[in-house]
Amino acid sequence: MKIILIFITIFTIVGNMLVLIVTWRERCLHQPNKYFIACLAVADLLVGLFVAPLKLYKRYLDYALQYRMPFHLCRFMVWIDTFALATSIYSLTIISFDRYLKISKPLQYKSLMTSSKAMKIIFIIIFISTAFATYSATPYSGSSGILVTGSGPCVQVDPNNYVFILLISMFVLPVLVISIMYARIFLVAHKRQKMFRNGKLGQTSNIPNQQTATLRQDMKVIRMLVIIMGVFLLCWSPWFVLIFLWLFRNYPHHCARFSKLGNLYAKNIIHRTAITLPLFNSLCNPIIYAWLDQKYREAFKHLFRQTISWFGSRLGRENLHA
Repeated sequence: MKIILIFITIFTIVGNMLVLIVTWRERCLHQPNKYFIACLAVADLLVGLFVAPLKLYKRYLDYALQYRMPFHLCRFMVWIDTFALATSIYSLTIISFDRYLKISKPLQYKSLMTSSKAMKIIFIIIFISTAFATYSATPYSGSSGILVTGSGPCVQVDPNNYVFILLISMFVLPVLVISIMYARIFLVAHKRQKMFRNGKLGQTSNIPNQQTATLRQDMKVIRMLVIIMGVFLLCWSPWFVLIFLWLFRNYPHHCARFSKLGNLYAKNIIHRTAITLPLFNSLCNPIIYAWLDQKYREAFKHLFRQTISWFGSRLGRENLHA
């Protein structure tokens, strides 16, 4: 687990830092939809900088030391856990809505989603995540964070109500919105494909092969959506299923079903896997949302060429002076 957490920490920081660097440097990426990806990269960068290292630090403490952990450090662990992961999940939700808007209304998109509107939406995401994280950091919430980063003196009351709010606001509602948006995108692309077969798109296109290019772009989007939904559900579903089972732990039949999972060692493996996969999602997001995007790929290549050129020129100057 320690090796896995170190691996996730390093590559999450590197991947999301690259996304933020190229978004800042390349003017072609100064667009509303790319701002949402930058917001997602900031949230996932916080996961790599704080959440994963703090979970690694917690693994070095035994049970007694966790209860002697400074109270403010414990509450900060809960706050940053909730803030970073909530911002990441809500950014994924907004990205799904933005992509639906861009594909369903391509001509009106620039007027509907301006840079100022994108910044306002990002501010709302940060505000909601901050409010939720601040409430989680209070002793009365009973929260240990979304991924149970806090422990020891953090939890003072029974967190049943908080866990229910967490399950609804952080998983059920985002998954519902993302599923609806991507389903509607699929329907729009399917409708265009049908119109293309019937020759109806040709009447509105004066540029040769424009309808074919549009169709290919739609198919690429559909493939990307399948990857997005698959990775998101793979990374988050196991943990929230365990939360659901824990929420209904007072009911004997749920406990009986959960006890069939095997011995304590097997349950521990399942728990650790479920709690690590959401961190892995923060590592995958830069690959899914940036590397699969052609503009980001070109920006990464440009940054790589500039870096190689800078190192080459500096090495040449050093050899010249020598």
